[in-house]
Amino acid sequence: MRLPKDTRAPLLARAFVRKELGELHSVEVRDRVELLASELVTNAVVHAGSLVTMDVVSEASGAVLVEVADGSPVHPVLRETELLDESGRGLELVDKLSVEWGVREGGLRELEPVSPAGGTDAERGSTPALPAALAAALGGRVPRQATGKVVWFRVSD
Repeated sequence: MRLPKDTRAPLLARAFVRKELGELHSVEVRDRVELLASELVTNAVVHAGSLVTMDVVSEASGAVLVEVADGSPVHPVLRETELLDESGRGLELVDKLSVEWGVREGGLRELEPVSPAGGTDAERGSTPALPAALAAALGGRVPRQATGKVVWFRVSD
């Protein structure tokens, strides 16, 4: 699921988890997945500031795998929080409530503007011109080469 890079993203992530898991898992598992997914999506929106995607997979073993991708190459860090800290507990929840979690390279590619077809390479810079139909379909933007990260977790019954 593609999520916006704003405050609606965690709410949409929770709704997506409910829809995807339906009655396949216990209420406890669905609630836990909902909570952890919204924490990772919130982290992506706040810290990466990029588009976010989320995948939810019910595995044959009965476990649920969730992957949240963003355009930032910076990996999240599990840290200790003080009692009165207002943030910083999301990864701690993921660490304590999931069976396992991790981070891997290869998240979303950031998008950059495309020059209209035509013109010289110097006028276009290093971004190649695209056919008009393709440029329109991509909203006038193409992926950069740099990729971000995927933060994932697994929850089981």
